[in-house]
Amino acid sequence: MVNEKFSTLPLPEFGGSLAEYYLELLDFNGLLGAIVYPRGGTDKSFDLWVMNGSWTKQFSIESLLGVERPLGFWKNGELFLESSDHELVLFDPSTRELKNLGIHAYQETMQIIAYVESLVPIN
Repeated sequence: MVNEKFSTLPLPEFGGSLAEYYLELLDFNGLLGAIVYPRGGTDKSFDLWVMNGSWTKQFSIESLLGVERPLGFWKNGELFLESSDHELVLFDPSTRELKNLGIHAYQETMQIIAYVESLVPIN
């Protein structure tokens, strides 16, 4: 039998308010991550924060034109994004290259969902 413990976590101290920024929670290499980005404008910048005892800013991605919102991370640290044209793109932070994956969707309907295989039955 496993006992689960729930608690309230503070938000990362990103220097703004949720009225001005979106905050998306996601998995980053098995840790709780938060991507913070501005609500307005066409020139998007993203900050990645990771919870590992406390919130730590991992990196910033500055000035990505044609990008609407983050969706999640791939195993190798690349970031899935939704473009302004509602296409799935992959961003490599090390080279700053955007790769169009040729997948189109309606506005804000795209999702990336992490799947972890398990032998534990769901009851």
